[in-house]
Amino acid sequence: MSRRPVFTLILCALACGLALLPAAARENLHFDYYRLVTGDWIGLLSGHWLHADVEHLAWNVGALAILASLIERHSPQLLMSSILAGTLGVDLLLVSPLGEVARYCGLSGLLNTLLGVVLFLLWQRTRSLLVILVGLLCTLKILVEIRFGQSLFTDISWPPYAPAHLAGLVATPIALALGYRDTVRQKTTTGTARTHYGHLVTSA
Repeated sequence: MSRRPVFTLILCALACGLALLPAAARENLHFDYYRLVTGDWIGLLSGHWLHADVEHLAWNVGALAILASLIERHSPQLLMSSILAGTLGVDLLLVSPLGEVARYCGLSGLLNTLLGVVLFLLWQRTRSLLVILVGLLCTLKILVEIRFGQSLFTDISWPPYAPAHLAGLVATPIALALGYRDTVRQKTTTGTARTHYGHLVTSA
């Protein structure tokens, strides 16, 4: 039986639920650099889960549902590590001298961490050059968006911030370092235990 993507559904519900908050409440949950320097850091966490408009929400929640469920099917622990790494990667950019925006919202930066993890899992399974090509094309898309300062596929009410997409993608190795090795170790241990149990049953 396949594992149900419970964590993925919770994350999608979180993003949709925050969209239902009054505008004033949402405004206080966006990342705002000027509020951050006064000690209000909540936007570093909540800002990722807020969206500028319905189209922004639909694109991001749709991508989250697909990417997160694929990772969760492999390992819920790896999904949590990916969320953590993506959040950290984008936040480090936002608070660094390289950050060029005073306000930020949306999952798109974090989603690129999930995309990187999914591509790694596909490559581990298939060793296909097509997976590498897709990864290169995704990276090229981000670089083009950074160069021209606009999104290639979406048009939302807030200006896009493609450097956050690159920061999310760069955070992929952190996600894998935090969650992938332990996942492999757990599966190997479980497989060994099942084999040993099967041998005992056969011998009995």
